[in-house]
Amino acid sequence: MKKIFFIIFLFFIVFTSFTQESEFDIQKNIYNKSKLYNDPTVSINALYKMISLQPDNLNLLDTLLREYIGVSRWPSAYMVSREILSNNANNLFALEVSCIALQNLGLKQQSLNEYESLYLKTDREDVLYTIAFLQYELKNYNESINNLNILLEKNSIDSIKVSVNMNGNLTQEIAMKSQLHYLKGIIYEEKNDKENAKIQFKKAVNISPDFESAIKKLEK
Repeated sequence: MKKIFFIIFLFFIVFTSFTQESEFDIQKNIYNKSKLYNDPTVSINALYKMISLQPDNLNLLDTLLREYIGVSRWPSAYMVSREILSNNANNLFALEVSCIALQNLGLKQQSLNEYESLYLKTDREDVLYTIAFLQYELKNYNESINNLNILLEKNSIDSIKVSVNMNGNLTQEIAMKSQLHYLKGIIYEEKNDKENAKIQFKKAVNISPDFESAIKKLEK
């Protein structure tokens, strides 16, 4: 009797495991097909079913996070990034998505706090620039100028180019140093320090002679 019970119990475990594995493979195939047909809604639904079958598979959360980024669903992207970080605080991709999501949601102070954490872990120039820009938007002018000065002293940014907006929804590529001087000029302008603003706009144009926004500031 015990032997029969053991065989039934073993069969139940194997059958359950086989069913779950088969269901996972089905959802994986659906996900792959939806990616081929560029259907993010189906992709996300399939991922949720796979996650329910394998809740400890963090790679699935990472994939779900990328899907939400692809469709700019920032509230969902933020929540998934926080779950990933709760399991691995050193996941830099999830931390950066958390920063970007908060920024896109208009939560500038919270985004600034996250970017500061990211900078401490990466020492990246683009992250420090974003910090300086958010500080400018939050009217923390002195802190913003201090970080812009730190960036301007870095030789590593000499060859970096950035895209900036122009009129008519156009963009142009300029030297990053030129953009840093331009932002300093904007800050001085808002502080009603016209002389220092003019100095910074001139530096921006000297580095990038076709920098349209800086040229217009000087013309004023």
